[in-house]
Amino acid sequence: MLLCSSLCVACADASDEVEMVEGQPAALDGGDVPDPSQVSITATASGCGTMNTQVGALNTEYALTFDDARGGRDDFGTYDVACDVEVTYTFPAGYTFDAPSLDVFGDVYTEDAAVVTVQASRSLAGTASVSKAFVDTDVEGVFELLSIPAGGQAGSAPCGATSATVNVQLRATIGGTGRAAVKFNYIDGLIPWRRCQ
Repeated sequence: MLLCSSLCVACADASDEVEMVEGQPAALDGGDVPDPSQVSITATASGCGTMNTQVGALNTEYALTFDDARGGRDDFGTYDVACDVEVTYTFPAGYTFDAPSLDVFGDVYTEDAAVVTVQASRSLAGTASVSKAFVDTDVEGVFELLSIPAGGQAGSAPCGATSATVNVQLRATIGGTGRAAVKFNYIDGLIPWRRCQ
């Protein structure tokens, strides 16, 4: 996902083109998105270090960066990661949104027989989760670790509501033997707003 900010690598195209995600239009016309001045998006986190929140001008995309969501194994011990994020959306009546897409970026290093398993889950009206194990990983730099498309099992904010909270859990566990390192650098995604029917 792309969000215009100094924190992310690239910026969204400001043209009128519609971006496609999982075969569905991600960008909505102006009538489907609430007036940005009437929307508030706030986030809190624990186990992630300092978090910085970035929200696109039309409240259709977000990015959350972390400075200390890291773990691994070294000569002194094994350190798993448990990073919990709560994002609260306040919006005018008559609108709703599907659970936003979730793209998780970070870096993983393993050596010998170390295994790093990363997991992300996102909850709104339900829960969607995904996990992946990394073995013999020697990738330089930050890359996409996991991705969950918008909506799906996590559901939507109820019509008639004027606020909803999305909970995100990021986990990393270290298994096997050998040194390992893992860091969740940032998450981002699209917020699929729509009018209530």
